[in-house]
Amino acid sequence: MTASTAERPAALAGGRARPAPDRRPARRMTRHRAVMLLFIAPALLVYTVMVIAPSIQSIQLSLTDWDGINPAYEYVGLANYRDILTSDRFWNATRNTLVLGLGSAVIVNAVALGVALMLDKLHHAQGFFRTIVYLPALVSGFIAATIWKYMLNFNFGAVNTVLRDLGFEGAAMDWLGDNEIVVGVLLFIICFTLGGNTTLIYLANLQSVPQDLVEAARIDGASRGQVFRYVTWPMLAGAVTVNMTLMMIAGWTIFDQVMVLTAGGPGFVSETMAFFIYKVGFGEYRAGYGSAAAIVLFIVVLATTVLANRYMRSREVQA
Repeated sequence: MTASTAERPAALAGGRARPAPDRRPARRMTRHRAVMLLFIAPALLVYTVMVIAPSIQSIQLSLTDWDGINPAYEYVGLANYRDILTSDRFWNATRNTLVLGLGSAVIVNAVALGVALMLDKLHHAQGFFRTIVYLPALVSGFIAATIWKYMLNFNFGAVNTVLRDLGFEGAAMDWLGDNEIVVGVLLFIICFTLGGNTTLIYLANLQSVPQDLVEAARIDGASRGQVFRYVTWPMLAGAVTVNMTLMMIAGWTIFDQVMVLTAGGPGFVSETMAFFIYKVGFGEYRAGYGSAAAIVLFIVVLATTVLANRYMRSREVQA
């Protein structure tokens, strides 16, 4: 009793009592988060209904023999996955997807960077040439593929007509019907279609490089190659990561060009994984099998994208 009464005057003698903590900032933060959640709720709902729910259902259907029409089906366990991994047709589609996906990513980024470097040096009519470079990206993949299909027709296509008129009769080929070259032709068309966005991203990053650093390097006697290697290239590391990631994802899911130009032919030679999933799921009425293939494609895309992105991020740090 004596100790408590002695402590109270000492506490009072120390000064005024501490004010109660102000809880208004915390309440404002809670209200702010509630408002944010309210605004994004419609988008989350649509995403859940249109993406997450079908994805979960695809996992379930991949374990069945559903044909896509009859509501009745039976569970077959992992039989669909076993059949996929032992299918030569699936591995051919995987190989084509690797060639088209990785090939287009490397080629488009290399060419787009070169074009962006040339555009960056232009002082006149840069806007005009920038528009010309971007024009192919404005055309849908389906329309662009249709145009190329007519141009590459063996009998009346513009490419073979010009070759014959110039006297190169032997160079006129069945561009979309030859097993040996059809995948290479698809790769060329895909690169032509997807290059516009990549070029503009590189050009925007080139124009944001501080000119003070470039001038300082030149004053120190650096050559053009050294300026690019030690000044410009490190500034482009982020753009390279973004472009490579986007191009790899686009390459893994190539569908329009294959559908219009070759329909996977001749035979199954030019099928990609995305077209393989469509063909077996909707064309051959094997929806369960197609769902299993879609799950495999998702795992492959996720793994390769994450690994490639991690590698390129590490290169950014080194740069």
